[in-house]
Amino acid sequence: MRKKLSVYFIMILCIFCLFACSKDEDETSSEDEQVEVIKEDEEEEDVKEEPAKPVVKETKKEAKPTEEAKPSKEVEADEPSLKADLIKEASVKEDQIVMFDQRDFDGDGTEEAFAIIGEIVEDYGEKKVASGKVWFVGKDGCKMIKETLGMGFFDKDRIMNIGNTDYILFDEVYVTALLTDAWYVSDGKAVEAVFSAKGEIVIDKNDKDRFAIVDDGYDAEYYPADDMWMGHTWKKYYFFYNSEDGKIYEYGGTDITDETAAYWCGIDIVDKYLPKGDQPNSLFCRGNCLVVLNYEHKEGDAIEYYHYIYDFSKESLVDDMGEITGEDPLQGICLGALCPDIASYPEVPGPNM
Repeated sequence: MRKKLSVYFIMILCIFCLFACSKDEDETSSEDEQVEVIKEDEEEEDVKEEPAKPVVKETKKEAKPTEEAKPSKEVEADEPSLKADLIKEASVKEDQIVMFDQRDFDGDGTEEAFAIIGEIVEDYGEKKVASGKVWFVGKDGCKMIKETLGMGFFDKDRIMNIGNTDYILFDEVYVTALLTDAWYVSDGKAVEAVFSAKGEIVIDKNDKDRFAIVDDGYDAEYYPADDMWMGHTWKKYYFFYNSEDGKIYEYGGTDITDETAAYWCGIDIVDKYLPKGDQPNSLFCRGNCLVVLNYEHKEGDAIEYYHYIYDFSKESLVDDMGEITGEDPLQGICLGALCPDIASYPEVPGPNM
């Protein structure tokens, strides 16, 4: 009897062990699945928390072993390359195409392409400078749209996405400055933006609906007898996208009085910063909280031009690049608008309004 009980006990113990092992495997498998789900959720949360960037780049994920990897948009077999059309119509060889960017720029389901045809003439830091021309390939064929007047173009284009529009940017290289040509596609045709070739376009990495243009010029000193300007300066002008009407505007400067400037800045900037005996030329306020004071100073046969910029959102003077600075004046003349045709001039109430 005792021997039979031992046998039964052993049998029950074996059955229990088999059941426990099976349960552990199920739980382990379930935990593994949960871990995978949690990791995927964490990856999705990371993607959501990442700040939007103007240059939208497609993120490619590795295909799972059970799935067939899909070709990227650029290499799908049913989308013919427009490079062959460009080579034929422009009568060039493939190695003469320095840059080629093909995509559906206007979102109509048909791809277009921009290209630089020429040759590399110089290294420029991590980039190369190509002497040549910009071409466009669309539904109406191939067309040369821009030839540089400077040293050449950078061999890489840039994409600036604002609103529903992708602007393709080509940087022309000059000795002491860059000039950015901006194009977009509408109804399958290349269109040059109104703010194109005004200066170097600087994309705002923190706000996809804003950008700036750095303008350079010789406006620090003027010699009336020779009608000659001297003194190289660089100044930043600011632009924004208005989602209500789908247009891009510049923060234009509205003329204001000394009292209104003091009201918004909290200090009388004209009384504090305008040197005694110098002549004020303009005082204006932009919609992005910048108050600008331009003035001139006579020195011998020359007229020297200076300005101050006060950012009342930072409660500080800023330089021509928007960085907080000291009380030394900035050289040159700060314009009310770099692109007056698209400037937005704010209403600036004064202390008695």
